[in-house]
Order: sequence, then C-alpha cells, then structure tokens
Amino acid sequence: MGPERIDVKEARQALEQDAVYIDVRTEEEFAAGHPQGAINIPVGVPNPLLQRFDPNPDFLDVVRAAVPEHTPVLIGCRSGPRAEMAANLLTQSGYPKVRWVIGGFHGMTDAFGIVVAPGWRELGYPESRDAGEGVGYQSLRRKAGKA
Repeated sequence: MGPERIDVKEARQALEQDAVYIDVRTEEEFAAGHPQGAINIPVGVPNPLLQRFDPNPDFLDVVRAAVPEHTPVLIGCRSGPRAEMAANLLTQSGYPKVRWVIGGFHGMTDAFGIVVAPGWRELGYPESRDAGEGVGYQSLRRKAGKA
C-alpha cells in the first residue's frame, strides 16, 4: 500500500500540528516561494541537455539526516507528480507516516485548464522565500555530510 494522498488544506492542518513538510521542487523553485515552515530536498535535479529531471542520488540520505523516520511527513511539489514519486520512495525506504500533497504549491489543472486541486499559493496560505540555514537544500546536504 502506498502513501496517502491529501489536499493542501489537510496539509496545512498537519503542518500546524507535528508534521514536517518536505518541498521536493528544485532549489530555484523553492527560493521563489514555498509553504511557510517547509524544508527543501529536491527529488530530482534538472538535466537541461535531455530536458528532464534526473533522480537526486542524495535524496534519501538528506531526508534521513533531516527528518526522523517516525515523524509525520508531508511531501509537496509544484502540483503533485514529483511529490507522489518522492512519497513512494520514502515509504519504500521505511518511513511509515508519509502523505503526499495533491495540488502542491501552485495547484493542479486538467487538460482544459480547470483547477482540479488548488495549490498553497492559490489558497492564500502563508508563504516564505527563506532558503537559508536549516530549510534550504544546501544546508540540509551539509548536515547529511553530502556537501
């Protein structure tokens, strides 16, 4: 059984309690705005040559160094697909309390542009642009001994 899918409203409630929100978007996306209280651990790294994302080889190690295994974890991205992939990785690696956020930061639309899951920004929830110590990927990589 895979990780549970929740919407942005449920994610905000969980974040206000005891959950850790891991934003798995790129460092640039994270720095441009993210849910207040989130940390950044990209699940993929851009590969401009092939115009795709390649898996981040340090993803699991950095998560393990930043988030204790039995902590409730929320995984979010731009709209949902990267979050679902990252949530599956964490669940398979032994994290028992993982949920992924459909709608993510910017919301999810269907092929016709109709919003099927509103995002954090669209709902007007508190945002941050802090990508520094303790929340930004580079500082979390250092904590994991990967820098």
